Amino acid sequence: MNSEAFNNIIEDYEFARPGYPDALFEDILGFAKLPRSARLLEIGAGPGQATDFFVKHGYCITSLEIGEDQVNFLRKKYAAFQNFRAVHSSFEEYVASEESFDLVFSATAFHWIDPSFGIPKAYRLLKKDGALALFWHLESVIRQEAELQSELSRILRQHAPALDDYISVEEGEKLHQKRIAQMGTDGLFGPVETKTYRWKEEYAAERYLRLLNSYSDLHEIGEETRKAIFNDVAAYFSYKGGKSEVPMEVRLYMASK
Repeated sequence: MNSEAFNNIIEDYEFARPGYPDALFEDILGFAKLPRSARLLEIGAGPGQATDFFVKHGYCITSLEIGEDQVNFLRKKYAAFQNFRAVHSSFEEYVASEESFDLVFSATAFHWIDPSFGIPKAYRLLKKDGALALFWHLESVIRQEAELQSELSRILRQHAPALDDYISVEEGEKLHQKRIAQMGTDGLFGPVETKTYRWKEEYAAERYLRLLNSYSDLHEIGEETRKAIFNDVAAYFSYKGGKSEVPMEVRLYMASK
């Protein structure tokens, strides 16, 4: 997958991607015990779906993004907030003083970073007793037992079989354990605390098509193939009355310095 592709699909990403439940952010605040003066570093902000909570709750946040268009989008979105700063940089290249932040977090983005580099760097950037919080949406990774996803898999197998690459629930559990192990790289952080959040989100046809368009792998196939996939998905939604439910799952991993 090409992370640079997100530069071209920012609005679809913000409009169609599911956000994160308030309970997740409350759990992070409770775990990290952030003072009101806390400084936060976000890795891979995208259009700000996880950024929003912290910005609007007054925390001083620096958000990293590799896409220039995304950085400009974020700066415009949060222009009224003096506690927000967007930086055009990868986490690997970002330069800051050690022990600068109370919380380092990343929402559905840390998989772009080699944990053997990313975990130690996050540790160095955190103040004593600072916290690392990594969380991911899994509904786009794990094969759900839902009619909509079964239909999507059928459509993908017909037009672009390589895109039907969902993993099984059992493989998802292995991924879960792998992420816990990665948080323990070099034995730097304390015990990892994990939480899981599940709900169902209703999608109308337009939002679901824009959701598909927000995935970078859909932009690595030919235009005609992509149109055929979208046409078949639109036909399914029409058959189902224009709406369908999508099961959501987010997993959160937290550890303290």
